Amino acid sequence: MKTSLSKREQQQWLSTKISELPLTLKDPPLHTCILHLYQELEAAGIAFKPKTYLSDDWGCPNKVPIIGIPFYLGNPRLITLIRQRTGIDVREEVILMFLRHEAGHAFNYAYYLYRTPAWRQLFGSFSQPYPAQYHPIPGDPHFVHHFPGWYAQRHPDDDFAETFAVWLTPHSDWQRHYAATPAFPKLVYVERIVHQYHTQPPSLTDGPLDRPVHEITVTLQEWLAKRRNVLQQ
Repeated sequence: MKTSLSKREQQQWLSTKISELPLTLKDPPLHTCILHLYQELEAAGIAFKPKTYLSDDWGCPNKVPIIGIPFYLGNPRLITLIRQRTGIDVREEVILMFLRHEAGHAFNYAYYLYRTPAWRQLFGSFSQPYPAQYHPIPGDPHFVHHFPGWYAQRHPDDDFAETFAVWLTPHSDWQRHYAATPAFPKLVYVERIVHQYHTQPPSLTDGPLDRPVHEITVTLQEWLAKRRNVLQQ
């Protein structure tokens, strides 16, 4: 991948609407990472392979088992520009961390796990409000640590997704690392529920998408400006 773009090339990208950018899920490194995720799921005994689409950021639509991926990962040249402009970490290992987390959300939604008493007992109420901000307790043994910032503490849905991601990550050694902690039963639950559903077709595979890339009609420059404003608030 080229490490820098000329000023002219940068301006061409910046002045283009995101919906008109040449984006695809089929180019490396993104395509490579998606295939890697599917291989990890298969190795873990999970037949379900969540669909993916390009959006304005990471995230599954609410209760829809489809993974939204930031649009800027859909073109290697754009990845270079975004890294230059924002410093966002776009290494493959980081992309895979996000994919494992979002796969946890997708697995939860695909089998309606959040509706079950066992899920609620371990993770809490799915319907509780999603906080705009949260104040985690670093090192709280009730939660796994996958993303920086102790993201599992944000909401029960994220608690499950982070737990799933730790369980799925190769060589995480979760059995030893979380042994005798309150987070351990959550990991055991993930393993048990995967074994329960691994060959069953999901109850849900589709639904309305949240901010698909063809609906993002602002220019790349406008998107970057808005992102900077949000981060500065």
